[in-house]
Amino acid sequence: MIELGWLAFLAEAWFVIPFYAIGVLGALWVVWDAYHVNTPLKTAMRWAWPIIVLFFGPVGLALYFLTARAPGIGSAEDDEKMERHNAYVRANWFRQTTGAVIHCVGGDGIGIITAMILARIAQVSFWQEWWFEYLAGYLFGTLIFQYKSMTMMTDSWPRAMWMAFRGEWFSMLAVMAGMGLVMGVVTPLTITAQPYPWTYGFWGFAALGLFIGFLLTYPMNYLLIKVGYKHGHGMDMEH
Repeated sequence: MIELGWLAFLAEAWFVIPFYAIGVLGALWVVWDAYHVNTPLKTAMRWAWPIIVLFFGPVGLALYFLTARAPGIGSAEDDEKMERHNAYVRANWFRQTTGAVIHCVGGDGIGIITAMILARIAQVSFWQEWWFEYLAGYLFGTLIFQYKSMTMMTDSWPRAMWMAFRGEWFSMLAVMAGMGLVMGVVTPLTITAQPYPWTYGFWGFAALGLFIGFLLTYPMNYLLIKVGYKHGHGMDMEH
């Protein structure tokens, strides 16, 4: 039997409260930074990054600085900011792929967590909850985040919807594989029962589920960029 009792800290107030306090403050700072300093960020990324920082806390902030905020951008003028930003995010596959993943998990995450709250209150079965989260995450990710991005790549809204659909379909499968692993295996082996939204455990394991989904969808997004189904930071998509 696998022992996962050491993960019980995810259900403890001493961890969850400071973790989300960092997430909230970090998300607010990222919103301010994106609109006042790191202005070359595209609109969808300005929406996605605060969500990621909220749920990933210090890890999300580290990713923001490592992949989306060019060094010295605060002292640059408008045109120079764009040049620095594009050069920075296009520099390697890690930053390009992270942009695609953030775009995906940020949009999906809001839908998934909203569905998780409703499903736990309704006390539905594991698979009912999993599919409900999948549907909500998919709709949020496709209609709000992916579609917005794809409209910048084509003037045809049907094509934009198709491009959003094909990219989000594969990304979402990987994200929900991570969520399902945490819900179906990790949580029961750690605290025996699925926690409710008013408990610390709910928010601790929700963050873990999204993070595992983030890790699993990373190679998927790398492949989607390679085949041209998605684009990373600072990349243009052929259409």
